[in-house]
Amino acid sequence: MKLLVWFLAAFALLIASAYAAETGYTLKATELKDKPFLDAATVAMLPEKTVVEIVIRQGGWMQIKTADAKQQGWVRMLSVKLGSPDQKPQSGGNLLSALGIGSKPRPSGTSTVTTGVRGFSEEDLAEAKPNAAEVEKMKSFAATSAQAVKLAESGKLEARQVAYFDERGKPIKVKK
Repeated sequence: MKLLVWFLAAFALLIASAYAAETGYTLKATELKDKPFLDAATVAMLPEKTVVEIVIRQGGWMQIKTADAKQQGWVRMLSVKLGSPDQKPQSGGNLLSALGIGSKPRPSGTSTVTTGVRGFSEEDLAEAKPNAAEVEKMKSFAATSAQAVKLAESGKLEARQVAYFDERGKPIKVKK
């Protein structure tokens, strides 16, 4: 019984140490941001294969610091690969593969998890403020009626009448 407890404790310690300080490297030249947002200020450009330590994960972002600890900031999660840039693929031989963990290929047809941000929290929505500059920018993308007609004619599109329906599914008669 003591042997089993010792083995489980050693195994737990091995797993914990593997996840304690995750390291990785950049897959391509990557912007290091001061906050986890696309429009945040860029602190530096990290070259491809820069070794980084992952401090924390937040949504689709990772807070990282470089191996020399000179730079710290946020990068997009998909720009970082865990491990070392010079590591060779393992074909077994470690404790996890001996236990059958991670040694089998993923069966085709199984689900794949993707990383992303699901949306805004209630606090984000409550604190939201309009951005007048962005509204004006969006207005600049609008087409005039004349531009829309010209584009439709160039694509050989024809006008069609489309019926409008009310909430019960009954057609609404539109007066011209």
